Amino acid sequence: MPEKILPTPAAQKFYDRIGSRYDWFEFYEGRAKECGFQALQLEQGLRVLSIGAGTGKELNKIEQAITPGGVVYGLDLSPVMVRLTHKRIGSTICQADARQLPYADQGFDRLYAAYVLDLLPLADLGQLLLDFWRVLRPNGGLVILALTEGIDLPSRALVSVWKGVFSISPAMCGGCRPLELFDLVQKAGFTNIQRQVIVQAGVPSELISAQKN
Repeated sequence: MPEKILPTPAAQKFYDRIGSRYDWFEFYEGRAKECGFQALQLEQGLRVLSIGAGTGKELNKIEQAITPGGVVYGLDLSPVMVRLTHKRIGSTICQADARQLPYADQGFDRLYAAYVLDLLPLADLGQLLLDFWRVLRPNGGLVILALTEGIDLPSRALVSVWKGVFSISPAMCGGCRPLELFDLVQKAGFTNIQRQVIVQAGVPSELISAQKN
């Protein structure tokens, strides 16, 4: 049976419709994003790619951390998110599918992907991670955030309900469903992989950091 997933055009329309209200998701994503930002180990002069740029809030924070001399590039499927990011920050951003990265080999020191992989079919994630590997320079760092399985009673209960709702209508969950990405990241060739789960408002997020040697 094919995996149930929110089709790409429907996902684009969903996030176009949300627009600037996406920042409201901070009530369950904010803590994980802060941990992800720390895991990036940013410094002046780095080239950073952010997959799933959203409203540009994270790009703005990244740009401040790598200035002067650094540059951050953003990518998002939603044209509304692209426009919002242009309004918030002057960094380069393009509308594109994360599964077709329009970037040259070894162009970035860091790659950050927040709540993108949990929208995509499992069958596409292996190749996607290989593409992440491709665009990173040697010793480059990867940080991924995604919805994941619960680790305590409240988060397990919430994920159980989430899965039930997703099985009826992926759109009601914004297309996101829980993943566990450690093995896929390792299979793509990354090393020094670290995994932690951050629970906020009962929602568990997986934070994966890794390195391309």
